[in-house]
Amino acid sequence: MSLLQSSKKKDKRILCGTCPDPKCQARLFFPAHGSISIECTECGQRHEQSSLLNVEEVTDPDVVLHNLLRNALLGVTGAPKKGTELVKVMGLSNYHCKLLSPVLTRYGMDKQTGKAKLLKDMNQGEIFDCSLLGDRAFLIELDHVTTMGYGKDRSGSLIYLHDTLEEIKKANSNRECLIPVHVDGDGHCLVHAVSRALVGRELFWHALRENLKQNFKQNLDCYKNLFQDFIDAAEWEDIINECDPLFIPPEGVPLGLRNIHIFGLANVLHRPIILLDSMSGMRSSGDYSATFLPGLVPEEQCKGKDGKLNKPICIAWSSSGRNHYVPLVGIKNTVLPKLPPRLLPKAWGVPQELIRKYIKLESDGSCVIGGDRSLQDKYLMRLVNAMEEVFMEKHSIHPSLVADVHQYVYRRTGVIGVQPEEVTEAAKKSVMENRLHRCLICGALSELHIPSEWLVPGGKLYNLAKSTHGQLRPDKNYSFPLNNVVCSYDPQRDVLVPDYKLSSLNTCNWCHGTSVRHIRGNGSVVYLDGDRTNTRSQGGKCGCGFKHYWEGKEYDNLPEAFPITLEWGGRVVRETVYWFQYETDPTLNSNVYDVAMKLVTKHFPGEFGSEILVQKVVNTILHHTAKKNPDEYNPVSIDGAHVQRHSDVPETQPAADPQLPTKIILTGQKAKTLHKEELTMSRAERSIQQSISEQALVTQKRRTDKLKHEQKGPGRTSSPGGSPETSSSSAPATPTKTSSPSSSKEKKIRVTTNDGRQAMLTLPAYTTFSDLQRSISNQFDVPPLQQCIRYGFPPKELVPPKDGEENEPVALQHGDRVTVEILRGPEDKGPGASITRASSSHSALHSVKNDDSVTSSRMSSREIQESIDLEMSSLCLLATLMGEDVWSYAKKLPHLFQQGGVFYNIVKKDMGELVFSQIRNIQSVSL
Repeated sequence: MSLLQSSKKKDKRILCGTCPDPKCQARLFFPAHGSISIECTECGQRHEQSSLLNVEEVTDPDVVLHNLLRNALLGVTGAPKKGTELVKVMGLSNYHCKLLSPVLTRYGMDKQTGKAKLLKDMNQGEIFDCSLLGDRAFLIELDHVTTMGYGKDRSGSLIYLHDTLEEIKKANSNRECLIPVHVDGDGHCLVHAVSRALVGRELFWHALRENLKQNFKQNLDCYKNLFQDFIDAAEWEDIINECDPLFIPPEGVPLGLRNIHIFGLANVLHRPIILLDSMSGMRSSGDYSATFLPGLVPEEQCKGKDGKLNKPICIAWSSSGRNHYVPLVGIKNTVLPKLPPRLLPKAWGVPQELIRKYIKLESDGSCVIGGDRSLQDKYLMRLVNAMEEVFMEKHSIHPSLVADVHQYVYRRTGVIGVQPEEVTEAAKKSVMENRLHRCLICGALSELHIPSEWLVPGGKLYNLAKSTHGQLRPDKNYSFPLNNVVCSYDPQRDVLVPDYKLSSLNTCNWCHGTSVRHIRGNGSVVYLDGDRTNTRSQGGKCGCGFKHYWEGKEYDNLPEAFPITLEWGGRVVRETVYWFQYETDPTLNSNVYDVAMKLVTKHFPGEFGSEILVQKVVNTILHHTAKKNPDEYNPVSIDGAHVQRHSDVPETQPAADPQLPTKIILTGQKAKTLHKEELTMSRAERSIQQSISEQALVTQKRRTDKLKHEQKGPGRTSSPGGSPETSSSSAPATPTKTSSPSSSKEKKIRVTTNDGRQAMLTLPAYTTFSDLQRSISNQFDVPPLQQCIRYGFPPKELVPPKDGEENEPVALQHGDRVTVEILRGPEDKGPGASITRASSSHSALHSVKNDDSVTSSRMSSREIQESIDLEMSSLCLLATLMGEDVWSYAKKLPHLFQQGGVFYNIVKKDMGELVFSQIRNIQSVSL
């Protein structure tokens, strides 16, 4: 049996110890087979196992892990600290990259589709060939140099390597140019360091190990001959086994990647690897520093596409314990770093003269480190996205969610050394059982976990259920106030079984916020209606800057809510309508007919004649949504919809947002609305404001009466259809809207087209008819000749001005609503053009030309019938509103009997084409 196979069967004993830092004293748990050094989960320092205090064996690791999770989930306060492996740069953490690395070993990215594909299907072998990275080098962005977990290493290497780095600095014009950067100390630090030196991420640690193992096996005879005087033949099996990504060293045996493996990696990459140490270490006789050359690879294969030798990469020891490697990398957009000749170590394992064969030395004997051929961030992110899809297919869970579980469940509870495969399976199981939740406030994960000892006889929940309900029954669910836990009873085992699908967390285990939601395997949150999502909103009225979830869609605003009563067939149903009206995407605004139809279909499905009820519901909704002030917005109140998240607080305070909320609404028995000015205003200011509020009603009434008086004057006589006094319609005039102080400069008109589009047009105060047409054309891409504009209630046509009056302003006021019917063809400019358009109470659905002989503009009989039904329903509603019967009301509207009118269409449908005498008879009836 090989050493690797035997090591996998070793016991998984867990040790525990205390952090030696007096200010920390954190309790740490780690596997006995782990690395020699341990990183503290609290203070982030790395300590030797031998330096930990009170180290002892944990006899029952399952119980310990279980208790840690229980304590964390029931008693932890404060937000969790992110470890270095979980800090994200450009959305990627080190742990995320480590999870994807095994996928990258056997998958590549198809350049055409951007999708992942097996390397063997792309004729590129079974595993990724790391020599393809032989001329690549990572250069860190200056802004990221200080980023914890990504930039400068903080394990003590800056102090340990201080003298060495100072020598390099002096050789580069006294400029800091070679920086030790962070890698995780999880037993793979050598390949992590090499991977970061190549591409800046720990994405290729797995492939490097597989390549190294394969390289040793394929070239074993060459290695044996080269090192026959230094390495015994029996050792090679251990050396090869140590390369395996799943290798676990036997207890007490100091095995791991070392110098022979660095030499192998140099041959894998077809480029030199330089290992540096402290100045004292480099002067000592030990092999603490060396230049590892690809001596088993022909010189021609160690060159890039430009024909030049691949430049060496540089790694170093981080401490005197020499148990952790860190890479040394250059800084982007600066001169490439040079290693002075006095710091270039001797060649390891091969003759010294081979250095000049594999490394291009400058005239002064120095050599350039790394090079400037970096892997582009965009390509790297595309590669990561492709590998994430494969990971999802294999494990049914997103790697970023696994990384979060590692952070919030394992590391935070002091559990170290758990393999990524174990974390992945645990996270997958937790999601499948609906036990994983995301806090919308702090973003942390919380796991709903019920200790098994609580569910058996004598346990807390078991005893509580027994004392409350007596004899437990298998056909009954038992609810507990703790996190809304719901359990069923298993009589065969005499235990309670938690039903996590019916259970849910009340509060976040970290920040104790109440906005906690279930989470899916792909990492997405199962939002509830009203929840604030992570999508930015550009035009929201609520002021939070984010969109809100509602019935499967994301909206800029929360809806407005109003009650509605449906009466039909002796049944009375009360419902609440949720209305969206101010969305930047007009297609998301509520459609009155769709809303009404859904309500009627929901409560009275398939009943004959319910179309009348639909019209009643439409009328009620229109009554609720017809506002005197178009900017009035009263959204539904939902707890936590606008609660501030921890991520909302920027590092630097931005300028004040004009869309921020300006009032606080207190609910309860003593409800009150506090505007932000009230919080800081003086007693005198409050007195003045109270006086203004009390007199506002009287002042408003006077202003309204004045405006009504002005409208009766000559200023409104030029409006189409005559003045209110001379109009033949008994319908009330369009309500007058109170002008804002800026109304003298501009006015806002809400425009709706017959195909469902809406927009708010801001027009100058003296907008002419042609200006209005131009604005509508620019907004909806409808030519002026195809526009039929109506305004008022009932809608009246806004006809073109007479000759000589083209520069007169249109008779529209701030806040008016306008409907635009899109005609099917070029507008007829004859004198009878105004009577050839269709009429409807809210929006016209069809247009009919003067020349009925043009077959291209004729409607089918089905279209005509649909138009007639809709227009007659609207007419019935209007007549009801006016308190008249349909015929008496219709006789006052001559256009209904003219060409294109509803009665004209009824007669035409029944009698066929009408001759001129018939038209005159119809018109005489109307008169």
